[in-house]
Order: sequence, then structure tokens, then C-alpha cells
Amino acid sequence: MESIRLKVLGQMFCLAFGACASVASAVEPRIFQVGDAGAISPHVRLEFGSDNNPLRSDDGSEQALFFRLEPEFRYLVRQRNNQLELGYRGDFIQYFEDYCLGNQTVRPGDCVQGAPAFNRASFEDHQLFLNGFLEISSRLRARLELSQTIDHQELGTGLSSNRGVLDSLTEPDSFSTSRARAELSYGAALARGQVRVGINFTDQQFDSVLGSFSNLEETAVAPDARLLYRIGTRTQVFAGLGFADVTGGDSERTINRQLVGVEFDASAITSGTITLSNEIENFSSNRRDLNFFGFDVELTWRPRRFSTVTISGGRQSERGLFNDDIGVATRINARWQHFWRDRFSTLVGVRLAIDDDVDEFSEFEGQDTQGRFRFEANYNIRRWLDIGGFVELDTRSGGELIDGTDQVRDFDRTLIGFTANGTI
Repeated sequence: MESIRLKVLGQMFCLAFGACASVASAVEPRIFQVGDAGAISPHVRLEFGSDNNPLRSDDGSEQALFFRLEPEFRYLVRQRNNQLELGYRGDFIQYFEDYCLGNQTVRPGDCVQGAPAFNRASFEDHQLFLNGFLEISSRLRARLELSQTIDHQELGTGLSSNRGVLDSLTEPDSFSTSRARAELSYGAALARGQVRVGINFTDQQFDSVLGSFSNLEETAVAPDARLLYRIGTRTQVFAGLGFADVTGGDSERTINRQLVGVEFDASAITSGTITLSNEIENFSSNRRDLNFFGFDVELTWRPRRFSTVTISGGRQSERGLFNDDIGVATRINARWQHFWRDRFSTLVGVRLAIDDDVDEFSEFEGQDTQGRFRFEANYNIRRWLDIGGFVELDTRSGGELIDGTDQVRDFDRTLIGFTANGTI
């Protein structure tokens, strides 16, 4: 009876909060019941490998060994249809070689504080999160999502992989983000129509050893509303409006969003959400306003019982670091995980990032395009432990200055290593 109860709790993690989908390994987090208080789910992932271009330099950088640690912990409480989840995710990478001394290819600014070991390649990320769901009545439900995140800035991508790559390869060391979302939905579970009203709060702050970036700090308050209409028992179409007031820094603006989309029920073979939107950003300064087509997609396809394909991504505005360039960023991620045998599985991942500069005053033209391919194979030697290996290819091609001068932003990079995934 206890094993059945733990299995049900495990399915709750996967379906209610997507816990299993976020872990790229054959070993799923084990669920431990803690009396009547709830359940915990610990998981850890290790990588050890070699990076042939850790600085993502166009002419290459000294090859280095690295170690990566990704711990994850979740605590879940469920009473009837009400749920509360509290968790932590970490991501730590440490490079071992010291490249600042005796290396003539170091970029200016990389070693401004002496000779730390790969101070522009090593990083640590943290995320604390809390998700809550409350069923007030059979028609009225509330959802709350809170998170505090400290992220690193990915080398070779300007102001990080999803926040602007238009102007410079030099980026802040890290940024912290506080997010909160509250949402009310009205309508019975299988009713023909449903209304959702929510509000988002986001606050971002940047930090760097290279200087002050207070002009990049932003706070956004964004209410939104959606009207959903059910088609059958597994699909809903929707339309909605969104508004955001962004303050702080030098890019204060208002954002208006009109959207339509479709939701697929998670119990089907294919599930997820596709949203298409018209984005209008009106800046308070003399900067040219933006009007572009945006989208968000999250899809899961299970063609077979032991095979899962996931596709995610979106399109949104972004900024450069120094000359206040404005652009539009497109991100697409695809992943296929397949269990070939009881103990052997493979994972194939592809990422495409395209950044278009649209600022008429920019000195940069063209597109920045970055692609990433990863192949990983895992072998389950214990119920609680996988071991495996991976190969990752990373490449980038950039545009040029208006006068035709090459920005020297292109690079190729290969990572090879071993992995271990376990649940305590």
C-alpha cells in the first residue's frame, strides 16, 4: 500500500509540476513519504569532461577540464486537490586550468582581478521556488508561483543566452531575478468556458567585476487575462490580452500584447501549449518603438511508451549591452529521450538561437545565430544510479558592423565527458 502511495506522489510531481520532464536522465527522482506531512524528492547530476574552447573565442582558447554539479530537491504537500511544492535547483561548473598567466590569447577584461581559474567560464546558479495550487470551490481555483534565481551570463552570447547578444561579447558576471505570479481561474474542470486572470511581477538586477550596469536593472508589473473555450475533453483554444509596465534603467516602456493559442490536455499522447501574439513595446525615450510577432511553445509528444519528444521556445525583445541596441530573440529547444532497453537510454538535444538587430541607430547589422547539439547515452547500473557519456557541439556565427568590419564573434566548441545521475 505504501509503495502505491509513493508511486502516486511521483506521478503528482511529474504531472502537476513537471518535475520528471526537467531531469535529463533515466533515473527519476525517488519520492519519500515524510509521515503525514508530505513527501521529499532529492536528485543529483554530475558531469566531468573536457572543453576545447571554454572562453568561446573565435581563435580558440586553451582546452580545459571541468566539473559540473546539479543538485535538486523538492518537498511536496497535497491535501485533497490542494498542493504546495517547495524546491531548490543548483548548477555549478568549475574549470581547473589557470589561463590568465602565460596565455597571450586572453581577451582584455578577462583577468581584471588577477588570475582566477577561468573566472569567465566557471559559474554557479541557484534557484529557490514555491508553487501552490488551491481549489477554492468546484469553479474557482487559485495558483501562486514564486521564485528567486541567480544566473550566470553565458560566454559568447553578450548579455546572456536569452537576454541580448547584439552588441558585445563582454557581459556581466551574473544577474538575480525575483519572479511572482498569482492567477485565478473561474470555470468547472470540464466546463465549456473558463476565465483566467493573473498578474506577474519581475525584478532583475545585474552585477559585474567590469563595471556598473545599473542602467540594465528593471522591474516589470504585468497583468493579463484569458478566455478559454473547450473543444472536446482534451483541447482548449484561448484568446487574451496582456499589459506590462517596465521601469528602471534606461529602457522604461509599456508592453501591450494580444494573443491567441491552444492547450492540449496532458493526459493525451501529445500535450502542451502554443501561443501566438502581437507584441507592441512603447519606449518612454526617443528610441524607436517595437511591433513584432511573438510566440511561446511547450509541447510533449510520446510516440511510444518509452520515447518522449519535447519542444519549447519563444520569441521576445532583447537589448544589447553598451550601445542600447534593440533586437528580437528567437529560441527553439528540442529534446528526444528514448529507453532502448530496460537499462539503456539515449538523449538527443538541439538548440537554435537567432538574434535580429532592429534598432535603426545600431552600428551592427545582420543576425547572430547560435546552434547547439548534444548526444548523451546512459546506462542504469542501479535503480537509483545511471552512468553515461556525452558529446556536445556548440557553434556561433555573427553579423558585422555597418561599415563591413567583421566583429570576430564566431566560435566553435566541443565538449566531451561522462555523467552520473542519482537519486538518494
